Parts: sequence; structure tokens; C-alpha cells
Amino acid sequence: MKKPLIKKLSVAIAGLMLAGAASAAIGTASANDVTLAGSPADAFAYAAGWNPHAGPNGNTSGMDAPFASYGSGTWSLLDKLDSGSGLQNAGVLTFTFNFSNSTSGGWSVTNTSLTSSVNLDLALAMHAGNQGASWLFDNQTVLPGQTLNGTWGINWTVGKGQDNHPRFSNLTLFARDMVTTPVPEPETWGMLLAGLGVVGLAARRRKLA
Repeated sequence: MKKPLIKKLSVAIAGLMLAGAASAAIGTASANDVTLAGSPADAFAYAAGWNPHAGPNGNTSGMDAPFASYGSGTWSLLDKLDSGSGLQNAGVLTFTFNFSNSTSGGWSVTNTSLTSSVNLDLALAMHAGNQGASWLFDNQTVLPGQTLNGTWGINWTVGKGQDNHPRFSNLTLFARDMVTTPVPEPETWGMLLAGLGVVGLAARRRKLA
């Protein structure tokens, strides 16, 4: 008598699990959903059940394979944001993240250094509705003191219907292959140009002699 009951319960639980898995879908989500400096992301990764925010250093498992061809370095955590804590902005790159509503808004990245440019693979990852997605800005350069502005939107779905988008849960920002390059100050350029001018004048005099 117990075995049929256990079997029925197992079938029911399996059905619920399949229904839950089927309710999560990529919808119309794509690389175009996040922009920076007027351009869409270079690549997009999505995975049901993936939370990029998980763990002290974030979780890149859902984007490692899709973004592998764009770089070879190891991902490192830049910053995190959720309902309990805001962005720390402790590095040379600082970020803002704002909301137009629960599924879209704007963001920005600023290079706080006035003497060095920063080049990196920049990944913006979000979690919503027990689904994770990440957008890659490959080989992105942020000049000294520069702020780049962008937009974001959540277009994957939960439940039935293409318009049933989950609310934002958390944000995680990652970097890979990050290189900081000093940029000569205007005074240095002036001295360099003056030096080149002296060398050129000396060479011309030798030629005339």
C-alpha cells in the first residue's frame, strides 16, 4: 500500500520540478539589453538557476564558457550590489547603478585615476527570478577621469508570457585581463615635443653643413 503512494508522490514532485524549470526562459534577452557608451555588449550569457552574486567573490560559472573566446585571464570581483548593501567603489574603477523601474535603468563606470587609462574585459552580471545573466564589454578602455554611461534591462521571463519579467535581485561586476597604462601629463608631452624639435633642428643644421 505504501509503495503506490510513494510512487505517486515522486511523480508529483518531479512534475512540479519540471514545471518550475519550464517556467524560466531566456525570452527576448540578448546582448542588446545592456549598453555602455552607446554600444551594446559584445557577448551575452544566460543560465537558469545561476546566481552571479553567490559567494564572497561572486560566481562566474554561468559565463565562463560563453566568454572564454574573448580572453584567457581569471575573472576577479570588482563590486556587488543587492538590497542589503550598496556598491563599495573601492577600486580605481567606480560604478553607479540606478532604476527606472524594477526591470530597467542606467549605470556608469568611472576611471578615478587622472594619470592612467584602464583596459579590461568588463562583465556586468544580474540575478532575477532565480536566473542569471551577464553582459561582456570586451577590451573596454576607460580613459583617465572618464565616465562611461549605459543602460540595462531584464528581458528574460518567469511563468507564462513573454512580458512576465522578474524583478531585479542583485548586481555583480567582474573584470578580466585588466591593464592600467600611465598616460603622460600635458607638461611631459610639451617637454617631449620640445626635445624632438631640438633634435630635428640639430639634424637639419648638420645636413646643411
